[in-house]
Amino acid sequence: MFLTVLGRHGPYPRPGGACSGYFIEDGPTRVLVDCGSGVLSRLMEHVHPAHLDAIVLSHLHFDHCSDLLVMRYALDQQDVREGEEKRRVPLYTPAEPFETLKTITTGALFFQHTVKGGDELQIGNLHFSFVPMAHPVPTNGMRITGADGATLFFTGDTKPYPGMEVGAMGADALLADSCFVDEAQTGPHLNAKEACALARNAGVKTLYLTHLWGKYDTEEAMKKEIDFSPAFVVKERGKYCI
Repeated sequence: MFLTVLGRHGPYPRPGGACSGYFIEDGPTRVLVDCGSGVLSRLMEHVHPAHLDAIVLSHLHFDHCSDLLVMRYALDQQDVREGEEKRRVPLYTPAEPFETLKTITTGALFFQHTVKGGDELQIGNLHFSFVPMAHPVPTNGMRITGADGATLFFTGDTKPYPGMEVGAMGADALLADSCFVDEAQTGPHLNAKEACALARNAGVKTLYLTHLWGKYDTEEAMKKEIDFSPAFVVKERGKYCI
């Protein structure tokens, strides 16, 4: 299973960057997890969205879903043979906020499905188990298991809450919201040390820090806060073997 980081910022990108977007591959299976601002053009370096097996959104904040609004044009203009229909791409999302979901899906070539914490889903070689996280809108963390048993847990956006390590327990890799560098920054997100604590408590093998705060260039400062090994601040366009 391979993870390619298409975007790593939130709630808006740094210059030249992109918001949350992660391309997951396992054999022939290709899934896009989250699709924030700037993600579509980077995705198309790898695959046209019409050829994805599915798109899975952790939640419906714009920095995780806004590029679906322009992806609809790419899907509408996809090349098809005479007599064939344009492909509708499976899209898995939380049910709320309803108005955001309606804006994304109305008239678009998505085949939308609602998923929530506790649900499980098989997409080709990839198995998804969804876990509710703590954020102002319904947000699904997701445990993704490949055909060879390798596991990646993605937190989506979340603040700390009791028992949050259960979903990530024993995973090969943890892709964690780490929007803030230190405890002085507050909000419904983890800081770098909280992400490290989550990794330790869950007994994961490798920690990947993502969802960097777009307001500042925090990468070097964040590295100084890491107290888990091995841990990496993910690179945009970085590809990682899970």
